[in-house]
Amino acid sequence: MAARPTHIMDACAGIAYLKGEAGQADLTQILMDGRNSVAMHAVNLCEVYYDFLRSDGQQVADTAHNTLTGVVTILNDSGAGFLKRVARWKVGHVCAGHILGIADAFAAATAEEYACPLVTVDHGDFDTVEQNGVLQIIWLR
Repeated sequence: MAARPTHIMDACAGIAYLKGEAGQADLTQILMDGRNSVAMHAVNLCEVYYDFLRSDGQQVADTAHNTLTGVVTILNDSGAGFLKRVARWKVGHVCAGHILGIADAFAAATAEEYACPLVTVDHGDFDTVEQNGVLQIIWLR
């Protein structure tokens, strides 16, 4: 990776960006700012690919994958300490019993690992995280 990430993006933010949904312009600004280095965990990239594969087929999914890997750094953290961090998010030990899905746990653990904000549109999973002050969240909508 060229630079330590300044922002971590979850799958929902990636999907919103690729589909041109509300928040795309805000994420584009973050990506175009030369001071920023936006990254995503490989598990979250897999979630984006799965979403497009399920709804639009392999060709569109491949295009989505290629587009994202062209604009963000893909992280593959998988050491024991990191995976334990993911597990703590998954079972609710980090945020007052708030349980995350496994892909969201990877996004949260990655943002925590790199001590940078999580970029998302996923209020259902991350409102409580923000309210508890556990992570800084940048909302795209």
